[in-house]
Amino acid sequence: MQGLRRRNAFKALLAAALLAPLLAFAQGHVQHLSGTLYVQRADGSIRLLSEKSQVQVGDVVSTERETYAQLNMTDGGKITLRPDTQLRIEGYQFSETEPEKDNFVFALLKGGLRAVTGLIGKRVNRDAYRLRTATATVGIRGTDFNAIEVPPPASGQSASASAPAPGVYVVVSDGLVVVTAGGLDLLASAGQTAYSSSADLPAIIIPPPPNLPEINPPASFGSNNPTAINGGGGSSCTI
Repeated sequence: MQGLRRRNAFKALLAAALLAPLLAFAQGHVQHLSGTLYVQRADGSIRLLSEKSQVQVGDVVSTERETYAQLNMTDGGKITLRPDTQLRIEGYQFSETEPEKDNFVFALLKGGLRAVTGLIGKRVNRDAYRLRTATATVGIRGTDFNAIEVPPPASGQSASASAPAPGVYVVVSDGLVVVTAGGLDLLASAGQTAYSSSADLPAIIIPPPPNLPEINPPASFGSNNPTAINGGGGSSCTI
């Protein structure tokens, strides 16, 4: 009997040892999900994600055409992804006891997101929090903002007269953002919209375009109802 208990205890310790490195590298998780969400890991593998699935540095997280997803980071920050969006987590470091080492760099590859910042960027080094886009880099001073990329028309197609001009739009709901483009910084505060048309030109403050894509999750978003994809760690798939 004692031998059996020792073997069970050893198995439990072994499982904990194998799991520890995985937990150590998890910088956030999927808090809410409505639709299909998948991730491409740094090693090239692709997995479907569900609520409670973990995300980490090197991940490219993608939403489908009707998908909304909210990622909660370990520093308390939240990122809501709108449909047809790709986000890459490029760097992340957070420790409650070592604020001088804070670092969070992520990139909006396409689509749009809403970011509510956590402790990173609010403590010792406010420049530790950066969002990269196709035309500009967004820094924060403790804030709540939307970032939307409007792509140019596809080859051979003309732009719709009602569509916003191509570029990156940063809509500030609370706090202050710094939009860096063309070698210059632009400050945008609550209620303002910053627009960056090119990485070579400074960003400007503009009136909010009437047809700018919004980030409005459906009523079911955040209900924590089980999704069609199960398994907190994400299921392997080939796409």
